[in-house]
Order: sequence, then structure tokens, then C-alpha cells
Amino acid sequence: MIRTGVLGAVLAGGRSSRMGRPKEGVLLEDGRAMVEPVIGAMREAFGRVAVVGACTGFDCGAGQAIVRLQDLRPGQGPLAGLEALLASGLAAGYVVAACDQPLLTAALLGRLGEGAGERPRFFRTAEVCLDPLPGYFPAGMLGRVSAALVDGRRAFRGVTQEACPEWLTLQDGEVPLLASVNSPGDLAALGRVGATHA
Repeated sequence: MIRTGVLGAVLAGGRSSRMGRPKEGVLLEDGRAMVEPVIGAMREAFGRVAVVGACTGFDCGAGQAIVRLQDLRPGQGPLAGLEALLASGLAAGYVVAACDQPLLTAALLGRLGEGAGERPRFFRTAEVCLDPLPGYFPAGMLGRVSAALVDGRRAFRGVTQEACPEWLTLQDGEVPLLASVNSPGDLAALGRVGATHA
């Protein structure tokens, strides 16, 4: 289902120091690279997909129908990837996930992009606000993000939450689908989480 004006995007440019290799190319139990199910969920939800960053662990080239964007400030972390995306002019708003969130579903991502407006949108539970990825980011946030980077502020959560976000409440059983895989231990645990949500 294509939601006009919203582009799905995957950040894939980190150093992956805890994993020891580029996370986007780490193989899951089913043989796919970790970034592949994220790209697939984005494509199902929004039709168009951009991959932001070097993405050295996976070939997003021919046959993928993926827009590739490089960071405008390499080495400055995920906030710099968001800046490159917001500056691209590809859409009025973007639903963004990390390459290491392979359990995300098109349904969850679609909720973030539904009725997209001028405020960012993130998930929370009844008790706590969750990490800002995945999240919806309007193109109008570009100035705020660029200014933060110029000031040396790279904390993704702090900058995005200054923009008075909207919150969508998840049920407890949905929260594990947002899991990030940062280490070999996380990868081993992922199979157990995925099996309970299959």
C-alpha cells in the first residue's frame, strides 16, 4: 500500500563495533541479510525505499529499486543519516528504521506513516517512550537536525524529542518487534523472539 508523500528509509551506515562487522550484511537464520526484511517491510508499507549510509555489508544495487543516499557528514552517526534523508527532497515525510531491526512489519511501519503531518511520530507503551527508531520524520525537521549537528549534538533521541512528537501506543506483545540487533548475543536471541511472533 503506497501512502502518498511518505517514503520508507533504512539507516545503514554505522560502525557496528559491537557486532564486529557491518550489521546490514549479517545473515539471519533464514539466510537473508539483516537489512533485507527491513527493506521488504518498508517496500510493502510505502512502495518506495531509500537506504541511507555506506551500507558496506549488503549490495543495494541492481534489481533492488532502492534509492541510495550518502551521509552529508560521514562519521557523525545516525542523526547525520537523518539529515541526508530530510535534505533529499524525496518526500514530504519519512518513516525511518535502522538496518538492525529485522522483525519490523509493514503493519507497524504503516501506522507511523498514517496521516503523516508536520510533527515526528514514535512508538510508546503505556509506561514508557521507546527509542526513536522506527519513527516518522517530516521533512520540515531538517533545520532542527542540521543545527544540532553544527552545534556538535549527535544524540538522536534528544534532538527528535525536542520537536514535540506524537506518540502511538503499542501493546506489550508488539514491543519485541522493534528489537535492535547490536551484538552476536542479540543475534542469538533474535531467533527466539521471531519464533514467538511468526
